[in-house]
Parts: sequence; structure tokens; C-alpha cells
Amino acid sequence: MKRKVVVDTDTGVDDALALMLLAADPDVEILAVLSVFGNCHGDRAADNARYVLDTCGRQDVPVYRGCDVPLKQELKLSSGVHGDDGFGNTGLRPETSVPTEPNGIQVLLDLVNENEGEIDYLALGPQTNLATALQTDPLLLERLKSVTIVGTLGPALYNDTEPWADRRFRVSRDPNVSFDIDAAQEVASRPGNVTWCGPYVTRQALVPENFFLDIAASTGYAPAELITAISHDYASFYSRSYGRDDARVMGINDSLAVATLLRPDLVAGAVQRPLQTFEDPATGERFLAGVHPEKGETRPQHRVIFDMDFNGVLEMIDETLRRPLPWR
Repeated sequence: MKRKVVVDTDTGVDDALALMLLAADPDVEILAVLSVFGNCHGDRAADNARYVLDTCGRQDVPVYRGCDVPLKQELKLSSGVHGDDGFGNTGLRPETSVPTEPNGIQVLLDLVNENEGEIDYLALGPQTNLATALQTDPLLLERLKSVTIVGTLGPALYNDTEPWADRRFRVSRDPNVSFDIDAAQEVASRPGNVTWCGPYVTRQALVPENFFLDIAASTGYAPAELITAISHDYASFYSRSYGRDDARVMGINDSLAVATLLRPDLVAGAVQRPLQTFEDPATGERFLAGVHPEKGETRPQHRVIFDMDFNGVLEMIDETLRRPLPWR
């Protein structure tokens, strides 16, 4: 029986790679892809997802528009990392843009009603779609088989009051949470089979740009060529920000969440923690981190990933991008 997955994405460079891992897996049925703002505007995130799926020969996977703005705070985007279009300012667009209707939130609610307890939800961007759906169905997280989220500062040290000060966060910290902290707090407050895979672990995986360039050059396959086409500026950001003079590198953040879902054997370390909000007094930016449970703890406890088999994840990516189309 195929695993049923709904993907929630602010489709930038690493999201595109994550979508490819799912699209290529014969044991995965992608029921829907929902867009959200973050790496780019929400409408571009939808179109980017459509472009990736079309490139992979997966026109059968539907894409829907989700939330274009945060619940309460001002809209922020990661255009300095992914480009204004989320695709490294390449201007790549699908033949037909994703329409505004049907609404992605309603699609999600309908899918859950039709597939109670069977859907694995993968949130690669801000958690606004989930939080919005929770307003209609407060038990949503418990009705999903699992929820895997790219976000949180990871497990805080005991009595740590500044978890954002870890060196992993010296560049961009945790945008998926901070871009809509109200949504993240709403999700964190709900019980369910929820896993958070944030920058504490994802920033450990900086991959040489040549890893992708070599695959594209040796295979000529469209998915690998798309990743190299959209990642030039993305790799420039990572190389500049993380001080790699010897080789250009890039992040594979969202692929680690896909690996967490599809290959649980690659998770090398995780803890069950309640999530707590922290605020940096210097910037006013707010974050979530997993904290040690208190005596008589009543907050929901979610799983927080802190280590992965990174070589295993790279092998998974390498095998996928070297796989010829069609991916069905």
C-alpha cells in the first residue's frame, strides 16, 4: 500500500529537491501539494511546485494555492537566499499558473475527511496552512498519520535561555517559524504525531555544489539539470555565509525532512519535548525550541530531530537524481 502524502511548500531550491525525492518514490502517493509564502510569494511557490512536478513528469500530482500571508505579522520572504522568484531569479514558470481556486486549506480538510489517519503531512515552509486548517478542525493533527515540519531551533540545553545563540543559527536562524510565529505556536500547542526537523540539524548538511553539477553532467536528466539551473545564487549565498573558500556549498534542508519521513532509519537522534517560545531581546524575533519537560508537564510533546545519517541522505538524493524518467 502506498504512503499517502500531502506536501506544504514555499517552493525554493531545497524544496524543489525535496519534491523530487517524493515524486520519484514508487511507494509514495502525493495526494496534493499546497503552496505557502516564505522563500517567495505564495503564488510563485505554487507555480514553482507545478514546474518541478512537470519537469519530473508528474503532471498527475495536483497543486493548490494555500496561504499567501502570515496569520498576524508582517510578510517576510527569503528572496535574498532563493531569489525573488524562489528559483534563483531564473524566471522559470509552468505553462499554466496554478489558479486561486480550489482553496488549498479546504482541499486539505476534505482529504483528511476522506483518508482519516492515513495522511503523512510534510510542511517545508511556514506553518500557516496548518494553523489555518486547525481553526476549522482543532483535532486535525491527531487525524493525520504524521506531521513532519522543517522548523524549530532543535532541543534546547537544560535551562537554556538563548537557544538561538548556537553557532548554527549565526546566519538565518529559523525562518520557517519566525516568518509566522503565531502559526508555529498554534501547531506546537496541539497534540499529535508531530516531528520537527529544524536548522539545528539541517545546517549540519552543507553539500558541495559539484555533487549536483556532476550528476547533471553525467546523466543529462531533467530533474538534476533543474536543480543546477536554479541553485547558482543559492550556492553563492551558502558559500559566502558559511565561509567555504575551498568549495561552493549549498543546503539541502527540506530533503532531511523527506528522509525523516521516508527513511526513519536515517534519523540518528531525536527527543520528545514540549516546545517553548523564546524571544531575542536584541531583535524581537521569536523562535521555538524543544525544552525539558517540567514536573507534571501538560504541554504536548513532539519529536525533535537533532542528528541524521547525512551520508545516507546524500546516497538517497544521488540515487534519485540518477534515476531516469518516467517517475511513476
